[in-house]
Amino acid sequence: MAAAAALRRSLAAGPAAAPHLLRRQLLIRLLSTTQTQTPADLATLKNSIRSAAHTPDALADLFISGLSHPAFISDRPLFTLSVNRLASAGRRDLVASILSSSLTSLPSPHPSEGFLIRLISLYSAASMPEHSLSTFNIISPPSDRALSALLSAYHDNRLYDRAIQAFRTLPAQLGIKPSVVSHNVILKSLVASGDLASARALFDEMPAKAGIEPDIVSCNEILKGYLNAADYAAFDQFLKDNTTATGGKRRLKPNVVTYNLRMAALCSKGRSFEAAELLDAMEAKGVPPNRGIFNTVINGLCNEGEVGAAVAIFKRMPEVARPNGKGVSPNSETYIMLLEALVNKGVVDPALEVFKECLQNKWAPPFQAVQGLIKGLLKSRKAKHAKEVAMGMRKVVKGDAKEEWKKVEAEFAFEPTNKNAA
Repeated sequence: MAAAAALRRSLAAGPAAAPHLLRRQLLIRLLSTTQTQTPADLATLKNSIRSAAHTPDALADLFISGLSHPAFISDRPLFTLSVNRLASAGRRDLVASILSSSLTSLPSPHPSEGFLIRLISLYSAASMPEHSLSTFNIISPPSDRALSALLSAYHDNRLYDRAIQAFRTLPAQLGIKPSVVSHNVILKSLVASGDLASARALFDEMPAKAGIEPDIVSCNEILKGYLNAADYAAFDQFLKDNTTATGGKRRLKPNVVTYNLRMAALCSKGRSFEAAELLDAMEAKGVPPNRGIFNTVINGLCNEGEVGAAVAIFKRMPEVARPNGKGVSPNSETYIMLLEALVNKGVVDPALEVFKECLQNKWAPPFQAVQGLIKGLLKSRKAKHAKEVAMGMRKVVKGDAKEEWKKVEAEFAFEPTNKNAA
């Protein structure tokens, strides 16, 4: 356990974190030696942790109290939930505390690489990349999986230069042969940093220098770079050269991301109807469209003023054959795009239906769009519906937005339904 102890010391560095960590380490040692939890006890504990009613300190204590049970250690979603809540509360000291304490509960001689890779990712999710590096450093010997996790931690925290530097130095220092996964993380970082030329060079040299063939994920990263740069000629040529969809030499099979990028490129060029036609091509190739695909096409059609076609695509979403058999569900982004486009076009009846569906999902659309809808309904002599829209917004807006909505609603001076109306 020497390595785990060293990690705990490095992660708990700092005067603010030390008292919390010491208290919790004493707690876990006490629990691991004096308390045996039954399955019912563990289930109750997990449910308590899932509750949002705890202070960060109480959540950390509850978490640590479960670490003596192997079934708790293996509950990945619970680890993720706890880390996200503590990080959202600004208590990264407690994130370090619970994750370093989790090492104490593992059997000798040391934690597995798989568990440490989980910690690298969890620290990354909490915006603690230095702790991800500390965890990586105790893996001996580290594999490409560990390297990929560290590179992803840097990328996800927008430390692109550090990811690129680590990729260039760590494999030689530690004897790691980077796989296509690690290469793809670096392609993503290069594209995100705006260095598309280096990303393309890395893609092209992968077979000769690394002995690795790029996969469809590699291809998608380069396509994303060309799309971001609005270099549609290069986008189309690269797609043609590398995918089966266009008979390319490399003949990589497009996935849902590839199709989404193709559709986004078409929509950016004002060819959203062509993007919509790709929906049929996807299904014919056995690639079910997802919500992102539909949102891309709907957004493109809305931007071109083709609201009727956008509504038709929207209505098609629940009918799409998915592996789970449930079709595709719109999200708030879908509804907002449609509502704004319909209101701008003055198509009030479909806009009203979209608004009602927003209310059913307890989503408050943007005030400007709702304001436009009310004006359109009043202009169409549908004052009753306009008032219902205003009352519906009262029910879904929350917090400070309630007062702001009252100001918007006051513009219309609706008469109350009765003396007791809100």
